[in-house]
Amino acid sequence: MKNGWLSLFFTLCLCAFSLASYAETRFSVGSTCNVIVDKISAVKTTSMNEVPKTGWVEVKNPDVWTKRWPYYDGGVWYHFAWHWSCSDSHELKEPIAFSVEGMSSAGAVFFNRNLMWKDKHLVEPLSKSWNTPRFWILPVESLKQQKNDIWVYVVGNSYESPGLGNLEFSDITKAYDKQQRRLWNKRALFQVNLVISTTLGLVCFVIWFFRRNETTFLWFSISCLFWVLFIWNVINREVFPYPNSLWVMKANLTYFVLYSVCFSIYLLRFVKVKFAELEKTLFLVAAVCIVTILFIPSLMVKTVFAIIFLLCIALFLASFLFVVYRANKTKRRDYILLAVCLSVVCIVMMYDVSLLFDERINDHQPLSPYTSPIITFFIVIILATRLDKNIKKIQRFNNELEQRVNFVTSNLSSSLYARHQLELENVRLQERIHLSHDLHDGLGASLVRSMILVGQSSSAMSNQQFLSILKLLRDDLRQIIDSGSSTNNKIPDNPVLWIAPVRHRFSQIMDELDIQATWTIPATWEIQPTALQCLTLIRVLEESLTNIVKHSQASHIEVKMYYPSTTRLVLIVQDDGVGFDVECVLNHGMSIGMRSMKMRLEKIGAELEIESKKGCTKIKACLSFGEGESAE
Repeated sequence: MKNGWLSLFFTLCLCAFSLASYAETRFSVGSTCNVIVDKISAVKTTSMNEVPKTGWVEVKNPDVWTKRWPYYDGGVWYHFAWHWSCSDSHELKEPIAFSVEGMSSAGAVFFNRNLMWKDKHLVEPLSKSWNTPRFWILPVESLKQQKNDIWVYVVGNSYESPGLGNLEFSDITKAYDKQQRRLWNKRALFQVNLVISTTLGLVCFVIWFFRRNETTFLWFSISCLFWVLFIWNVINREVFPYPNSLWVMKANLTYFVLYSVCFSIYLLRFVKVKFAELEKTLFLVAAVCIVTILFIPSLMVKTVFAIIFLLCIALFLASFLFVVYRANKTKRRDYILLAVCLSVVCIVMMYDVSLLFDERINDHQPLSPYTSPIITFFIVIILATRLDKNIKKIQRFNNELEQRVNFVTSNLSSSLYARHQLELENVRLQERIHLSHDLHDGLGASLVRSMILVGQSSSAMSNQQFLSILKLLRDDLRQIIDSGSSTNNKIPDNPVLWIAPVRHRFSQIMDELDIQATWTIPATWEIQPTALQCLTLIRVLEESLTNIVKHSQASHIEVKMYYPSTTRLVLIVQDDGVGFDVECVLNHGMSIGMRSMKMRLEKIGAELEIESKKGCTKIKACLSFGEGESAE
């Protein structure tokens, strides 16, 4: 009895083992039908045109053949033997759809030996089908109830996890819905990522272009450039412009290395930190990694690429930790927002890294493509906070500037008012000085002449003579008053008419004093002086003749005017009197008349030269004109 029970136990174990080894894969099609995959097998092949009869091994789906055939580069045939069955009847009422998640790297699909689809390039440079899900519809008329075959040819390289993704059967509605989800996850999401990164990169580059000191935006735009190149290689279905699949992987990892370095520098610049030596070291390490990537043998690609990829992840984590440190230290709102954003990215990154090193081809979707919208959202918030901060700073600056401008304007108005009052006082003072000089040189000289005439008269003067003297004084006073607008006075037609009034006045006095006078005056103006220059020379002449009559005791006077050159006019008054000490008179302020003559001549750009000794005193006024100058 005991032996009977043992025999029954072993029999049941053998049956269970045999059933387990003959496990079937079932897919529901509609509510009543199923597709049963009886067997999945694979074999190495040299070309799609050859199906080996031997060497077949049973495999599971999905499949990566590097575990079974390490370092094998080439083609593999996958054979799916299946049939369908329905519970209510033997009739299949609707078509069956089957889908393939992807294959690495390229391939072709056959149904019952009939080609349904194949990639454009099945030899290097290979097409890329690992990121493109597909599904096909099998009409009811083409299906066999007992046995159907799906043949999948896959060609790939050992360094890129070659094999076949999930192959599934379902009804058309489920297949279509799943296809849309897979297309979104494997292609559309990356395309959205591509558009967002390109837009952000361009916006930040434009900001940096107009604000060159904002290097944060420059580094972010450069990192976006390399990220865009990386994403483009991911979604591109062909290897162009690269020569083969290996160079696609090398280029993609190169872009990722450069992106990691630039993004880390961007994070440092964002938190207002610049480590020049660290940045140089990062670029040096990146250069070593890129050289290694470009020249590594294909047998070492997988290991070396994994190490370089992990180094990039470590760099990102280190940058993230430093941002968290700076946010905690400074308590700035934009730093905290960036730290929160990077925390989400780190969590997603850890999940995707775990998927990356899982060599099984499965239907789990990496979450990294979703980080771009997250980063975009946070960057918009961060830029908005910075913009708000800058606007408030500008408003404060404008308020302070307005207050400062009002204060400076008030001070300037006070200063201008004080300066205006000072200028008015200076003008009044200058007018008084001019008036005193005119009174001295004009009316004073007339008074002196009149006094001399009265003093030298041998008999009592008649009323008519006094009246004549008073009229002369009145005319001199009028001349002083009218000289206030001297620039508008009419210039005499020639030097003779100009000097005639002075010559007439002093001739009477000289006749009374028995003084001989010689007048040498040109008949015409070679260069016509201005009204002010004419008035100044007349005042100099009057003052000189008054001094001669009053002090010199001279017996002969010579008045001479001439043009030594086409740009120069000279007036000389000379007498043979007792003379005087020129230095004492000019330097010690002993003669108001001399000082007045000198000041008048300096105002019109003329020079005064005085020479005096006993028996000869010469007063010389030299007036210079510009080249081609004449009075208007």
